[in-house]
Amino acid sequence: MAEAGARPSGGAAGGARIRAGRGGGLAAWLAQERVFRLIPFVVVEAFFLLLLAVPFLLTLYISLLKWRANRPFEQAFFQGFDNYFDVLSDVEFWWALARTFYFAGVAVLLELLIGFLLAMLCAQEFKGRRLYITIFLVPMMVVPVVVGYNFSMIYIDSGPLNEVLAPVVQLFGGDPRIRWLSHPIAAQWAIIWADVWQWTSLTFLIFLSGFSALPPQLIRAARILGAGRWQIFWRVQLPLLKPVIVIAIVIRSMEALKIFDQSVLLTFGGPGNSTQTVAFYLWRQVWQFNKFGFGAAASIILLVMFSALIYYGIYLLVRERATLQREGG
Repeated sequence: MAEAGARPSGGAAGGARIRAGRGGGLAAWLAQERVFRLIPFVVVEAFFLLLLAVPFLLTLYISLLKWRANRPFEQAFFQGFDNYFDVLSDVEFWWALARTFYFAGVAVLLELLIGFLLAMLCAQEFKGRRLYITIFLVPMMVVPVVVGYNFSMIYIDSGPLNEVLAPVVQLFGGDPRIRWLSHPIAAQWAIIWADVWQWTSLTFLIFLSGFSALPPQLIRAARILGAGRWQIFWRVQLPLLKPVIVIAIVIRSMEALKIFDQSVLLTFGGPGNSTQTVAFYLWRQVWQFNKFGFGAAASIILLVMFSALIYYGIYLLVRERATLQREGG
């Protein structure tokens, strides 16, 4: 009877061993290199499907509908690619897109130049270096609404900027009261300088990180060989900083092409449409004119355009890295 009673316990132990073996088999399978490398990919893809793919597909579906916000969604009807044709044939859309590229191109260029020069100054150790770095990074931390409000006070006709520039402008016979927010060209530059003031800090931070990561042994070797400071910069530092420069261009271009805050806070797209960016154009089409299908189609078109530009920027980055690796090898 004792042996008969021991058999069930042995069977239970065997079952436990089988279950443990199965658990161990699953753990061993997950621990395999080819499987373990896919786990982050699966997680990222699941996150993408949940948070990105669903809104994107909904936007794509709305772009094929004739729907205005003053009508129930049940009354929307399918009209194919008419919204896309309307967007591509809208002259105002292309002008807004051209202004956006103009603002982004000029602002990013100035931010890159100023940020690079500031990073060069702060790359060397000197007294008060940490204080200067902190001061240079402050504008990036300011809320865009605050930046727009402050610059709107600076740019008014009787504001401090005109008071400072008035003696210089009068020397050349110009109007000492520059209409920064009511003249088309001046308003465009007002937005550009506001963007440059706030986001030069980002390019400065990127370039400063690049200078800090440069291998000091190469610079010391160049000095031992008799190279001057400009030769070291052009022949050693600048080639190694090319990937960092591409990163700064890609990151700032991605953000600058979405410029919206300053256009709204400073000029509200005016005077006329001279400062209307493509983001502000989309906002007006959707929230002022209630053209949801039109706005969705325009956003899809912009997504395709900007994705192509970003892909090209990433391609340049990968190419620069491959070139450095070949030269280093």
